[in-house]
Amino acid sequence: MGLQILGWTMVIVGLIVDAWGFVEFPVNEFLKSDFLSLAVSGVVLIAGGLAILKMPAWLIIAAIIVATVLLALYIWSFRMGIANTLISYVIMLAIVGWLISLLLK
Repeated sequence: MGLQILGWTMVIVGLIVDAWGFVEFPVNEFLKSDFLSLAVSGVVLIAGGLAILKMPAWLIIAAIIVATVLLALYIWSFRMGIANTLISYVIMLAIVGWLISLLLK
């Protein structure tokens, strides 16, 4: 029961954070780091909540993929050097691959 409350709380807070980001920033700022920080954190909360609730694997994987794409855009918005950006992408893809492999077992 306690884990279900935690899972639903994470999903609802994630939805609120994402909605807040859409209300707070105009459409022309959706690819800037301020909006993307809210979007990434909201989707990560949603994905974590779905995993705690033991939802179907395809739904959790879809949330992880959306979070990965948003995180890739977020990393790109920092305009770091190409080596730092590639290292960040490799680490991100390794973690995502590991999480998805855990779900597919």
